[in-house]
Amino acid sequence: MHSTPHEAAVTATGLGVRGSRGWAFRDIRLTAGPGSLIAIEGPSGSGRTCLLLALTGRMTPSAGTAEVAGLPLPKKMAAVRAITALAHVPGVTDLEPALTVAEHLRELADKVNGVAAEVGPFVRAHGKEIGRVARVVADGAQAVRENLDKLPRAADAGARISRGMSDHLAAFYRQRCGDAARPDASCAELKQLKEEAARAAAKAEEISGYVHDQKNLDRLARDLDSLHRLADELARRGPHLGADLDAAVKKINQLNAGAHQVSAGAGKLAAGTGKLADGAGQAADGARKLHDGAGRASSGADALDQGVGKLKDGAQTLYSGMYKLSDGSQKLAGGLHDGVRQIPDYDKHDRDARTRVMSDPVQLASEATHRAPNYGTGFAPYFIPLSLWVGAMVAYMLIPPLNRRALAMGAGAWRIAVSGWLPVFALGVLQTAALMTVLRFGLGLHMERPAGTVGFLLLATACFAAIVQWLNARFGPAGRILVLALLMLQLTSAGGTYPVQTSPGFFNAIHPFLPMTYIVEGLRRLITGGELTPVWQGSVVLLAFTAAALALTAWAARGKQVVRLKDLHPELSL
Repeated sequence: MHSTPHEAAVTATGLGVRGSRGWAFRDIRLTAGPGSLIAIEGPSGSGRTCLLLALTGRMTPSAGTAEVAGLPLPKKMAAVRAITALAHVPGVTDLEPALTVAEHLRELADKVNGVAAEVGPFVRAHGKEIGRVARVVADGAQAVRENLDKLPRAADAGARISRGMSDHLAAFYRQRCGDAARPDASCAELKQLKEEAARAAAKAEEISGYVHDQKNLDRLARDLDSLHRLADELARRGPHLGADLDAAVKKINQLNAGAHQVSAGAGKLAAGTGKLADGAGQAADGARKLHDGAGRASSGADALDQGVGKLKDGAQTLYSGMYKLSDGSQKLAGGLHDGVRQIPDYDKHDRDARTRVMSDPVQLASEATHRAPNYGTGFAPYFIPLSLWVGAMVAYMLIPPLNRRALAMGAGAWRIAVSGWLPVFALGVLQTAALMTVLRFGLGLHMERPAGTVGFLLLATACFAAIVQWLNARFGPAGRILVLALLMLQLTSAGGTYPVQTSPGFFNAIHPFLPMTYIVEGLRRLITGGELTPVWQGSVVLLAFTAAALALTAWAARGKQVVRLKDLHPELSL
């Protein structure tokens, strides 16, 4: 089928999508001509949303084929996304909340009871007849299976006989009706018989060729064995099929009632478990304190016993030492008298000179280059990039990182990434202008290179916006936590307050790999002066971070254009 995007025809054959919990839908056959309108109806969970996503190239089919505007699926999914779109209808396309086990069982019980009410009377009234018919089918399947080896010879004989009859009728038709001068009223009927015989011979030869393939015979044998087994089982269960159905329905209803009791009890159990956990924690704390106290008491008793022994030894040592002290004091007195006589008698000039040397033995000479006039100027390179990062983080709390309209329209991945980055970068430019105005004219911040400072901050704004966009686009709501965590790592490893060499080894290790490191170092040279090598190096690093983040965002946008089945079916929760 060929058409244009403005006259798109849609066809599907055997289309299906299968997930981890089974088929969302399967064996879909659909033909929609250009300009036609088709409504898809079904209960919740029947796969309507998945079918629409598959037909618009946003979900990969597991079986079958489809074609949209001449583009085959799943080979041309990107091209189909480019010419199709999905409209958002509140209350229709919204995802259903997660169901509990009890709610699933209630839904299952309702379906089972409905089916039992519909087919139960027939099964109860005709159970014996179902068993007899199933027995006939089982015996017939067994007989065919036992004579399956004779089928190729019989098929050959049938094909030869059919072809012989077809040739005989064709010759008879030519002999009787070939001469137009002698028309016969039965020629029309003979012609029809000749054509029917030819078709029958062709079909017989086709069947003969089919049964001569051993793979086909093996598959037919397996199918006959399966049919015999299932029919035999149905024959045995047929007479009491109604009673089995009633028992199964009763068990389903009991399971449904039990599930609701378990769901109600689970809430009480959770509350009781919390109280039990609090009590167990208090008991564990008390037992731990008692164990620690007993250990300290035992250790104290041992230390006291050892201390008494040491005290006894020390008393004896003190007694003998008193005699030595008395002798030593007499020697000290004599030595002090001798030392006094040996002390030199300095005059006032000598005493003053020696006093100056003792009070100030070393003189310190220091010189500062590119001194910051105050603390505000010294901390500005640290807090300016902090404000720009927070600005990008808040902007992406209000603006989606990926344009949903562009995703739905199947736009290019780079276009989607740049369209989500440009608005936040524009806000960052306005934030930079406002920030520089307040710092320069409101707070009196003096910058050695004002133009270079503004240009470098615009490059930092572009880098921060690209990084925050990628984290939000790739990780969703969890990306906001990662943005905040990355900010903390940059603040602690950038060296904005104290030299990074005084920080723990971990922050020294990540210091060269984060963009704020290069921004702080570059702003110091631009605001207070100095060599510009760190500024050029930082510019190259920021451009590399910006390009890499935009490329990663484009890759994430390409992945978001294809919806996975698990995105539509949340896990069960009790």
